[in-house]
Amino acid sequence: MDDLLITNATVVPVDRLDRVLRDASIAIRGRQIVAVGPTEVVSAEHQAREVIDARGMVALPGLVNGHIHVLTALYKGTMGGFGFDRTAGEDIALCGVATPDIMLAASRLSAAEMLRSGITLANVAGDAVTFEVARQTAEGLGQAGLKAFVQTMVADIFGPTGLTGEAQLAEAERLVREYHGAFEGRIRVAPSPAGEVTTSLETMRRLAALAEREQLITHMHVFPRWPMATVTWLVRGRSPLGLLKAGGLLNERLVAVHVLAARGGDVAALARAGASVVHCPSVWMNVGIGPRRWPPLKALHRAGVTIVLGTDSAGGWIEGADLFTEMRTCALMSSFLYGAGVLQPMDVLRMATINGARALGLERETGSLEVGKRADIILLKFDRPPVQPSSDVPAMLVYGACRGDVQTVLVDGRVVVRDGCLLTVDEREIVAAAAEARADLYRRGGWKLGPDGATPPTTSWLERYPSQGVATWGARLARLARLWRRFSGR
Repeated sequence: MDDLLITNATVVPVDRLDRVLRDASIAIRGRQIVAVGPTEVVSAEHQAREVIDARGMVALPGLVNGHIHVLTALYKGTMGGFGFDRTAGEDIALCGVATPDIMLAASRLSAAEMLRSGITLANVAGDAVTFEVARQTAEGLGQAGLKAFVQTMVADIFGPTGLTGEAQLAEAERLVREYHGAFEGRIRVAPSPAGEVTTSLETMRRLAALAEREQLITHMHVFPRWPMATVTWLVRGRSPLGLLKAGGLLNERLVAVHVLAARGGDVAALARAGASVVHCPSVWMNVGIGPRRWPPLKALHRAGVTIVLGTDSAGGWIEGADLFTEMRTCALMSSFLYGAGVLQPMDVLRMATINGARALGLERETGSLEVGKRADIILLKFDRPPVQPSSDVPAMLVYGACRGDVQTVLVDGRVVVRDGCLLTVDEREIVAAAAEARADLYRRGGWKLGPDGATPPTTSWLERYPSQGVATWGARLARLARLWRRFSGR
């Protein structure tokens, strides 16, 4: 007897045939899908301990979030209008004062947001250098029932820490030893450079050797042209992708995030290497980077590069982790830039499901609803406006569905969300703890929080940089800037 049978659903498997199955069922035994097909056939051949009648619902693979910062779940509503440079700087400053308790609260809140919005697998960017802080993300997401990749940042040049490169590598390797494969295999580890310019070639090569030995991915922000390319050339004497190639990281394990303003040669290099690219459209639209700096989705798509969607959720620009928003934004912006039809709805659905699994090396385990794969499944309410009436389910999923439509979520065959309610953790407790953690984080960061907004410190983020050496130079630059304003009358 099977454990669970989902009946009478419209199933979008996101398989190679791009099928949409009407009145279909999914049979689940343990963690795995054992049958997908017409309800009349599957329900006759498979008896189950529990049956979910999904009439009026759509069944999708669990969504895969290709890139998210979990600490930013605490930033809501505080950095709107700051722009890219200032927000990135304030984020670094806050990461530097985050304690283990703060990171645990943020991670649990982020896990709740993702699961409730249908995300079953997340690739989490490093907001921490030390093991004790980074492990809280593994604990928070693992306890909530999510699948996730977590990492420590490693940066031994201008890094946000006083730790040596050797010490940072030791922290990363400890995270691998203690959490790679934890929580019944749902948590994996991806120690990676914090950035091209901030990590030495020696450290990159050691991370590459660790990834090769343990079969880990490398997850990092990559800016081939803007804004880091000029800095990288000046400081390191190579292009960003040139540094990654020299460091042994430009390969099929690389999950390159953002890839703004990449040109033909960059696209070709990523395609040759078999690297994947994560696109987080809402964040960059918010800061108005413009078409010239937009990731070249059309060229990447035509070159066969695996494109993945991520929420990023940095700086309070995007409130909550919602891949339905990212799908819609991706499709609309692509039509705006390249013309209608360059990306079809199924292309965008793949970016939020199977492409993410492929980038993370898990395409044989998850990302589509097929026999033998893990039962990572979401059910969306689909019998009401704005998705009805509908004759094109994939199009409505991309253009009309939202996270509020998610009714049921399964991870490894376990129901973790039922009727829109999270079952694995107490949401009220999570929200209360997050509110306390947010107040503590902003107090430590020198901010003032009030009911009508948030006031950042008067000092620049460079003056508050976690690395004392960089902060010292930041203070000197701030003094020079004040003198310039004084004597120039500005």
